[in-house]
Parts: sequence; C-alpha cells; structure tokens
Amino acid sequence: MRRAQLSLSFLVLFFFSITGLKVEAANIPDPVGDIYVQDFAHVLSADEKNELIELGRYLDDHTQAQIAVLTVNSLENESVEEYALQAFRQYGLGSTEKDNGVLLLLAPQDSKIKVEVGYGLEGALPDGKVGRILDSYALPYLEQNEINLAITNTYKQLFNEVSKEYNLDKQVEAEGIEYNQTEGLSPLAMLILILMFAGIIFLDFRFLGGAFTLTILRMLAAVVNRGGGGGPRSGGGGSSGGGGASRSW
Repeated sequence: MRRAQLSLSFLVLFFFSITGLKVEAANIPDPVGDIYVQDFAHVLSADEKNELIELGRYLDDHTQAQIAVLTVNSLENESVEEYALQAFRQYGLGSTEKDNGVLLLLAPQDSKIKVEVGYGLEGALPDGKVGRILDSYALPYLEQNEINLAITNTYKQLFNEVSKEYNLDKQVEAEGIEYNQTEGLSPLAMLILILMFAGIIFLDFRFLGGAFTLTILRMLAAVVNRGGGGGPRSGGGGSSGGGGASRSW
C-alpha cells in the first residue's frame, strides 16, 4: 500500500512538472482608469491608448460589449490561458446578462498573446476565427518587435467583428498580414499525456478513493468571479469559460 502511494505521488509530481498545471490564483494587477486599456507593460503611446479607449467606449455605449487589452511584463510562470481567464473574470468584462466581453492579453517577456472571449460572443468570435485574427493582425508585428502595432491592429479587428455582430455601422481600418504557423503537440505527445493523466486518476481512485482528484477539482472550481470597481469605466460583471485562442512568438 505504501509503495503504491509513493508511486502515485511521484506520478502526480511528474505530471504537474511537465504540464505546468497550477491551482493557485495568478497575481492580476487591479485595473487603472478606463477598463478598455490596462497597459502595465507600457508598450502603447498616449495617442494609441486614447484611440483604443474611444473605440471601447463606443462599443460599450452601443452594445454593452467590452473589449479590453491587458499588457503585463511577465505571466510569472502562469500559463497564458489561466492568466487570461482569471484576468477576464477579475475585470468582469461585458455585462452580467450578456457575458459579452473580450480580453486581449499580451506578455512581452514571455512572448505570449491570448484573446479570451466571453460566453455571449463565442458565436461571433469562435476559436478558429480568433486564431486567424492573431495570425494576421498580431504575430507578423510581434516578430518584428512592433508590439504596439500588434495590439492596436488586433484590438481594431476584434472591434470590427463585435461591431458587425451587433449590426453597427462603425468599422475601423485594421492592417493585417498573412501569416502561417504550425503549432501544438504532436499526436504521439498528446496520446502520452492523456494516458499519463488517465493513469494518475486510476491510481488515485484505486488506492486513495479519488481523494486527490476530487481535491484538485474543488480547488479549480473555487476561482471566484470579481467585477470592476467604481470611478472610471469598469467591467460590467461578465464571465468567460476559456474561449478564444493564444499564440507564442
């Protein structure tokens, strides 16, 4: 019995070490000023910030949809997917009733970018379309170290898609470039990870009655949604389930 428990512990630690799975909350900076632009990495000029804020206010006023950009220097060893999801929920983007928020997250030091989409806009911005937007409007500029252009053009194209969804006449010019990228795990690597994860769950339920698995599930489910505060424009309380796409450069 003791040998089985030690083996299970080793497998769990090994699995977490190669997947980077974490359960603690990310250190998300509190929003400052209008929710639409949170540039903590200081990559946008004052004019660029004002332009995006103006677009964000227009969309918010006409549809209650909110598009926000968040830049941080580093994700602090958090995955870009988990960081974006927690930031989206903390900022409460979109309205509570419509869940129509979008978050554009970029971390220059980690070379990661992610678009998180609220439940209410997953029809207008499915994962595949978001991936193509990043491929055309973000990656070509990021690889030239033109981070500001990647953000502004991606934000504008997201604005255009959401504006179209609500039948608004306003469209803005977003300059995109065709880009091809091969990404993701190989089928063999994916199969190995799936089998390893299944093995951990089997051993947990076989020798520990599923205690470890249930504990992890409870911890993951304990992420609490937090909305924006008063003062300048804040989040409306919307939520997301992880829709969107991410890229590295």
